[in-house]
Amino acid sequence: MNIDWQTYYEAAKKCQDLATELRKADKPVHDAVKGDCKGMAGDANGCKQWGQSYDQAAHHTLQASASLANALTNYGAVLYAQGFHWGNSNKSNPPRPDTRQVGDYTVDLPTSVPIDGGRGFDDHGGVKAFFDKLVLEVADKFGKLPNADAAKLDKARSTWHTFATHQTLTNAAADIATISAMFDGMDDATNRQLIQDHFTTLKTGAGNVATGAQNIATAAGQYHDATVSFGHDTANKINWLEAGVAAAAVAGVALAIFTVGMSVEAAAEGIATAVTATIGAIQEAFASSALVEILGVTTLAIGAVAAVKAFEAVPVNDLEKDAAKLAAIIAMKVFIDDHGDGSGPGIEDPTREIAKNIAEHANGRGQQGTGDHYVKGVAPENLADYVEKVLNNELPNEETRYLSNGRIAYWDPATGAVVIENGNGGSVYTPKDGHDYFEHELR
Repeated sequence: MNIDWQTYYEAAKKCQDLATELRKADKPVHDAVKGDCKGMAGDANGCKQWGQSYDQAAHHTLQASASLANALTNYGAVLYAQGFHWGNSNKSNPPRPDTRQVGDYTVDLPTSVPIDGGRGFDDHGGVKAFFDKLVLEVADKFGKLPNADAAKLDKARSTWHTFATHQTLTNAAADIATISAMFDGMDDATNRQLIQDHFTTLKTGAGNVATGAQNIATAAGQYHDATVSFGHDTANKINWLEAGVAAAAVAGVALAIFTVGMSVEAAAEGIATAVTATIGAIQEAFASSALVEILGVTTLAIGAVAAVKAFEAVPVNDLEKDAAKLAAIIAMKVFIDDHGDGSGPGIEDPTREIAKNIAEHANGRGQQGTGDHYVKGVAPENLADYVEKVLNNELPNEETRYLSNGRIAYWDPATGAVVIENGNGGSVYTPKDGHDYFEHELR
């Protein structure tokens, strides 16, 4: 069957309405990550690595979310243009649509790892010599105790949970599939496939954003609960030390996980005994804490290697690919031809043009004798086709990195080639250092 212009317009409006609601849903997360949650992870061993993993997961999830909203907005404009031209071609006189578009947005977030998160405990008052010696012993044995900010983690947990369970996000993939289904009966199979391929990209991105948000909320909540529990367990163990040890502790005071002090004056030997007992209580509390698994360390000892797995369920690699594919939809430009016959879609394919520009630059450098501007097994006349596949993330095991100044780098392990997308152009070359160059030297 033929799809009338009203169907295009309805689908376009649904896309743009969903984009508006997605922005409303994820804005509180952007605000919290940039404000109340800065430095929440702590910088002790394990805490720092947890924070670095969180930063990566949060960045890719929020980048894909922002790109999804912008892609829905711009694809809505594309559908409006297609509907307008189709309506004009059959003399239906459709109203001229608003095809204004938005640009791509690069998410920039502060780190959750503070410059100095403190020692992880504080002075409860009392005998100064006891606390001073305890500080030295902790620094000598552990460096720092786990020092996350429980209040900030609680804010992160609640904000991410609200986003992850927001009906707009949880229903987004299904809503996009419903919009796509409006074109199921379209006679023009080629155009239908093109339209629905873009909807597949949008749907996949929506699903991965939802998965990312859910798992980040879970991880932040588990870290918060384990941090609070560790403070309480440590305080309890210190308070129940054997008779004659006058150390006392309180959990969760101000910014410290716990505070500790010694209320009764004692000789140097008594202070040393109290410090040793307190250190033992801290170690015992940590060994039985959920922080062991969350932070990926089995001991508080200096030099312990942290292996954080809290964010393994966040599809970081898929989200990165989603953002690149969504950026291609965002880059689609539309035009309105009031006198057109409807034979054209009213769309320029930006990816193809960018691929041509990149290939032209690389081939030009190759002719000038720059030996690394080539791709193994790809003839110069086929380079644009190859680059287009790279930009569309169509190659197996392809990797993507976001560089400074809005550039995007792509790595093809099969050829060892790096493609740099820079605005409407870029270049391609095969570095001698291969993946190491792509991973560590590109900035």
